[in-house]
Amino acid sequence: MMEVLKQFQKKNNNFLKVFFLFLLIFFCTLQISLAKIFSDFLEINGSFAQGGLLFGKTNSKNKVFFNNKKIFVNDSGDFVLAIGRDEKLENLILIEGPKKKETHKIKISKRKYKIQRIDGLPKNKVTPSKEELKRIKKESKKISISKNIFLNETFYKSGFIWPVKGIITGKYGNQRILNGQPRRPHYGLDIAASLGTKVFSPSDAEVSLTMEDTFFNGKMIILNHGLGLNSIYSHLKTIHVNEGEKIKKGDLIAEVGSTGRSTGPHLDWRINVFNVAIDPELLLLDQPEF
Repeated sequence: MMEVLKQFQKKNNNFLKVFFLFLLIFFCTLQISLAKIFSDFLEINGSFAQGGLLFGKTNSKNKVFFNNKKIFVNDSGDFVLAIGRDEKLENLILIEGPKKKETHKIKISKRKYKIQRIDGLPKNKVTPSKEELKRIKKESKKISISKNIFLNETFYKSGFIWPVKGIITGKYGNQRILNGQPRRPHYGLDIAASLGTKVFSPSDAEVSLTMEDTFFNGKMIILNHGLGLNSIYSHLKTIHVNEGEKIKKGDLIAEVGSTGRSTGPHLDWRINVFNVAIDPELLLLDQPEF
């Protein structure tokens, strides 16, 4: 009888260990992805992780500062925050209202990034000539200006879907080694697909830029989703939209190509808040119900 009780107790202990391990994992996941209500007039949704995108809600009369940087709040109290690839793990958000101020700590989960080696690129696509560097600088300036266009709209509230069906071959944050030479991390998702595969707008947007031939990105598009949130589509074969055009989630915008610095047909998809790049996968995983 005593032996049976011991075995029963042992089984229960194992069950409890597994159960508490599950709870630990579950609540750690909640810390990253669920909405957090910090006070009566501050709620934030999204991914509380490096590379995450946060959607905030407050009183429209309040001023919002994230790590001392002022954040635009629209007439409905909406704002967005980008968490950079290497953002520090503890951040401060200040809410300054007509009658009182609040300061809250925003804790961010640390991520580990892999090293990705890509070989077989043309030499000049890794180490451009002086003339090519001038061209790159000119194109980069134009792209940066487009990413910083402010649009007082919330097109992003239509939600986000995948822009193309394919295989992910390059993750956000990966450290790139090109032809054996260390280069900047990758700030988007590479999605491999057949040449000519249709690319759709992942959310409502306004087309802020189209370029037919850039040195690194090839044919490319930038979409503006409002409040500083924009997305980039590179290495395209064909572009089907025009600058200034307003488009809906699911509209055809382009076809997959292999233009610019590319080793094969794929879409390089990036999402930014102004110039700060976030991880599109985290956005799709943890996007709120607007």
